Amino acid sequence: MPTIKATAKLVENVQTIADNSRGHSVVLDLGTAKGGDNTGPSALELTIMALADCAVTIFADVCKKSNVEISKMEVVAEADKPADSPKLNGVNLKVKVTSKAREQKLNAVWRRTEANCPVVSIFKDNIPVTVEFETTAE
Repeated sequence: MPTIKATAKLVENVQTIADNSRGHSVVLDLGTAKGGDNTGPSALELTIMALADCAVTIFADVCKKSNVEISKMEVVAEADKPADSPKLNGVNLKVKVTSKAREQKLNAVWRRTEANCPVVSIFKDNIPVTVEFETTAE
């Protein structure tokens, strides 16, 4: 089974750099109201961004494989997060597609997208997470 590896390292304060082990990295930070310097998205924001991006990417890929042409596509992901909780109450995806294809065909492509988008699966399925915690004395 292929492994997807990501590493995040603390830079300073609450700013981190996350790397995907393929030569790509992103700076993450909290906003100033949360004690950060606002130098990048928070991890939760990046997660919601990844959800929107995965939906667009997989939809475009399914369209390509199905010979369905689209001229525009946008997915807006809005997460409902209470201020006093670390958990989301839910996420709403607003999918906007411009195409000459019939709506029925585009709906079928969207159903295939939902079935094949790994980030949508992360949000919809209960995926186990294990933790190995290690400390080092200075």
